[in-house]
Amino acid sequence: MSFYKVKVQRESNTPRVFNVSAKKSQDAVLVAAQSLREEGITDAKGIEVIGQVNSLRD
Repeated sequence: MSFYKVKVQRESNTPRVFNVSAKKSQDAVLVAAQSLREEGITDAKGIEVIGQVNSLRD
């Protein structure tokens, strides 16, 4: 498992940046989308992987 920093572009607010854990960067986008869905965020315009980080705290 690797840790990735992702940026979510939203229609109503400033972009949101958070870390996810996934096997590869393509999976990080899916994990981020699932996380947004669980939080009830429906106005996401795009999800971008910024890069790989050492831990979920970075």
